[in-house]
Amino acid sequence: MRLSVLGCSCLIVGLCSAWPLVARARAQTTVSNARQAPPNYFFPDVPEKALIRDGKHFWIKPVFAIVGDYTAFSQDLASASPIDEQMNTRELRAGRLGIIIRSKSKFPWYFFSTVDYQESRTREGAAFQLYDLGVALPLGAAKVFIGKQKETFCYELVALSVLLPQQERILLPFFPTRNIGINFSGPLAGGRMSWAAGAFNDWLTTHVPFARNASDYTGRVTALAWESKDKTQYVHGGVGYRSGGADNGMMRFAGRPESNVADKLTDTKDFPASGSNQLSIEGLLSIGRFSVLTEHIDSWVAAPASGNPHFSGGYIAASWFLTGESRPYIRAVGYAGKVVPKGRFGAVEVVAKYSRINLAGGAIDGGKLDKSHLGLNWWASAQWKIGFSYGDAELTKQGLAGNAKMWLTRFQWLY
Repeated sequence: MRLSVLGCSCLIVGLCSAWPLVARARAQTTVSNARQAPPNYFFPDVPEKALIRDGKHFWIKPVFAIVGDYTAFSQDLASASPIDEQMNTRELRAGRLGIIIRSKSKFPWYFFSTVDYQESRTREGAAFQLYDLGVALPLGAAKVFIGKQKETFCYELVALSVLLPQQERILLPFFPTRNIGINFSGPLAGGRMSWAAGAFNDWLTTHVPFARNASDYTGRVTALAWESKDKTQYVHGGVGYRSGGADNGMMRFAGRPESNVADKLTDTKDFPASGSNQLSIEGLLSIGRFSVLTEHIDSWVAAPASGNPHFSGGYIAASWFLTGESRPYIRAVGYAGKVVPKGRFGAVEVVAKYSRINLAGGAIDGGKLDKSHLGLNWWASAQWKIGFSYGDAELTKQGLAGNAKMWLTRFQWLY
């Protein structure tokens, strides 16, 4: 399957930001499910309002996320392979603590912040990091968010990773997970569309002068092309643009194969460049318990010494809830929200996905990765999830070919 096919799939399926917006996303999901009381789950949830302080002037809610993984690998360790030996590893994937403060004044601002801990062997740099920190201010029907946040670019980035059908992102070579900047967003077409645009430069944390640090400019527009009356069926499409800057005249594209502990199998290493222009296209079709999500990214890099390489990546993922659930669509942010199981014993989801990353272009050979994924998710309650997945990664790089198979088990709790 070629990436051009994935791009066409996006058009067929969908096309006829972010943690800072999580408060609105969760609020809409809660309203849509408030008509009936939640089941008495076998894995009990913390009551939704138990930790919320709803005062006269402020609405305050803590954010908690604990994600633990165990990943096992199987390889044919040939003497000439682009994949080194991958070690079986358990890890605290994320230990996240945050807070949302929403004002009740005539000027309804809100503050959002999270800190995150990961085991040092799986995180480059400090194990403990400030992930999000900023304030949102109203601008009529729109808003502006200033601070550390996600860039507004593609579906896999702006959607909450813990709510995706797959366990990990695959398009990480094409964006950072967080950056410092300013983001404007708002609704269009009576709420059936959303737009977001931002400018980012994290020179405050890199200690590199602003002019020599990468400046990124992003934008994303989404549309809800169709939605059924019961909101369980819909067609979503979106396009995004990202102008990626260079750090001190150098760029690097690198990513792991949907595993936080695997090596960065696709990796261009640092090379001279002045920037890149990236275009993303996304589509999501939901038909009740069945859905298809697909996305494609093209990246054109301004690097004359390396032949101005063109990189790309994409995926198509199918999800089927054996127990009849569906993901609600959150119009304000343009992505699907959290799974709310209907029965006491939770929701069971089967996932199949194919991905391709191509970081070989011009004089650069960062590798071509073909990745197949099969997964089983048990959404034990509205807050608990246990996931199992199998992945088969084929890498061709610098004239060599290698394979790695991986089994990932995940336990997560999100409040």
